[in-house]
Amino acid sequence: MLPPREWYKTNRFVKELEATYAPPVTSVYAPSKEINWVIRVLEREKEPGMEEVQTSIIKELDALRGSMGSFCIFGWKEGENVVVKHMITSGAIPPAYLVDDKPFLEPLHEILEIWHDLLLILLDHRQALLKLYKGSEVQKQKRIRSYVISKHHKGGWSQKRFSRIRKIQVERHFKTIQDYLERFDLKTIEIIILAGPGGAKKDFARGHTTKEIADKTVVARGLDFSSTDEEIDAVLVDQLNKYREKLESRLLSSVRENMKRGLVVNENREIERALERGAVGTILIASDYYAATPEEDEIIIRMIEEAEHTSAEVEFITKEAILKELHKHGSVVASLRYKPF
Repeated sequence: MLPPREWYKTNRFVKELEATYAPPVTSVYAPSKEINWVIRVLEREKEPGMEEVQTSIIKELDALRGSMGSFCIFGWKEGENVVVKHMITSGAIPPAYLVDDKPFLEPLHEILEIWHDLLLILLDHRQALLKLYKGSEVQKQKRIRSYVISKHHKGGWSQKRFSRIRKIQVERHFKTIQDYLERFDLKTIEIIILAGPGGAKKDFARGHTTKEIADKTVVARGLDFSSTDEEIDAVLVDQLNKYREKLESRLLSSVRENMKRGLVVNENREIERALERGAVGTILIASDYYAATPEEDEIIIRMIEEAEHTSAEVEFITKEAILKELHKHGSVVASLRYKPF
C-alpha cells in the first residue's frame, strides 16, 4: 500500500481528474527508466487532432527527467487551450499510452487498493503449499510433501494398526507445516487463509495452530491443488474484502466508544491541535473526502505528516457501508489517547 500522505494525494488527483477532464483525453504512464521509450512512442503514434496535447505531454516528460518514480500524465483541450495534469507516484506502474473519451485510471485505482500481508495455507493430509503475499505479489512460498498412506490394502496391516500408523503420519505432516510457519514473520502477517480439499484444514486448525496464528486464521472453501491462479486470486480478494470491512467496522466502533468518553474530535483545526500535543491515536479519513480548497487540502496533508511523526495511525475508510456511518460523524475523525485541551 502507498504511504498515507501519498495515498491521499493520489486519491485526490484521481477525483480531480474525474471531475475536470474534457474528452478526448490522452493518458500516459511512464516509469522513470522508460521515459525515452514512451517519448518515442508518442512521437511515432500521433493521434489526429491531439498533436498539440501530445507535444505538451512530451515536453512535460522531458522536464521530469531526473525524477524518480512512475509519471502519470493526462492531457486534453479546453477550447483553444491545452490542459496537462501530472503526478509522480512511488507505486510501480508499467508504461502505457491511450487516447480515449475518459482518462485511463485503472493503474491508479490499482495502486490505491489497500492490501494486507496475507499467508495462504493450502493443504490436505498428504501435502501443503504455503504462499506469502505482500500486496498482490508472492514474496515467499514453500511446498511440503508427506508420505501419509491413504488406503488400507488387504493382506497388510490390520485396519486398527493401519489407522494408528496413518494418524501418526498425519500428525507428523501437520507438525512439519507448523514448523515451517514459524519461519515466516507472523507479526507482519495480518490474515491467514486456510484452504484445501476434505477435512484436513479443519483438523489442522483445531489442533496445530498457536493462538497467534488462530486469531488471524480464516478457513476458506472452494480451493484445492488443481485450482487455477485465477480461482485462487478470486478467493483471496473475497477474503481480503471481508477482512477490510471487518477492520474498518472495528475502527468505527472504537471511535464510537471513545465518543462516549469525550475522546473524539472531528474539526480539522482541532485535530491539528491535538496532533501537535501528541494526543491522537488514530485518524479515520473517508476515501471519498475531497478538500474544498487548497488551504483545506494543505491542512489534511499536514495532519497526515504530523500523524507519522507522532506514531498516530492513519486509516482510510473505503467500504461503502462503513463510509455512510463515518459521514454521520464527519469526513475526518480523530480518536484521542487523552484529552489535550
